Amino acid sequence: MNLIIKVSSDNYDEWRKVFDGHKERAKVCDESKTTVGKIDDKTCIVMMYEVDMNGLQELMSSEYLQRMTKELSIVNEEMHSFEPLTPTQ
Repeated sequence: MNLIIKVSSDNYDEWRKVFDGHKERAKVCDESKTTVGKIDDKTCIVMMYEVDMNGLQELMSSEYLQRMTKELSIVNEEMHSFEPLTPTQ
């Protein structure tokens, strides 16, 4: 499954450091395709591909991410799944 997530936090730059430093995420998605688009100083869009939803749920409930969520006031405001377009002939 592919996901688009709208994320907000107290500080995008601090959130991005934590996000980029979290190597465990590669176990639950194709990290080579993960894309982050900054909207403003507190909000961004994250696109993740080939996501193992059970693995992601387990990762999100880890002590580390629970602590980071509180410290940075992280809120996953919206989450949508999507599939790639099928090329037309």
